[in-house]
Amino acid sequence: MVYINEWLPNPFGSDAENEWVELFNAGVEPADLRGWALVAKDGKKFSLGGKIVGGGEYLLLPRAETKLTLHNEDGSLALYDSAGSLRDEAAFLGSAPEGKSFARSNGQASFRAGELFSWADPTPGAANL
Repeated sequence: MVYINEWLPNPFGSDAENEWVELFNAGVEPADLRGWALVAKDGKKFSLGGKIVGGGEYLLLPRAETKLTLHNEDGSLALYDSAGSLRDEAAFLGSAPEGKSFARSNGQASFRAGELFSWADPTPGAANL
């Protein structure tokens, strides 16, 4: 199962250079993300193409690659599978604190859709603290 693990909508410095999204594969087998897509609040979509994320591994997607704008106010992000089904989503109301990521509260490998997210120190490519 692949989920949104963490995203950084309001980094220190330039948003265009420093924003990112991180996915996590909670399964044991590699996940082929061909046909999967990330969709930001403004409806813009990033196709995950032929990306593969190993079992128990993280996939870091910088804004330079996705071209997705992560909103600093009332942000949202959704992950769709190759059949167009919603696999995971995360959203916040209000302002994103500068330099904090919106991270799944459970930093362990027992990820489930719908788990709570909270503001945290960023941990790109690693388990959330």
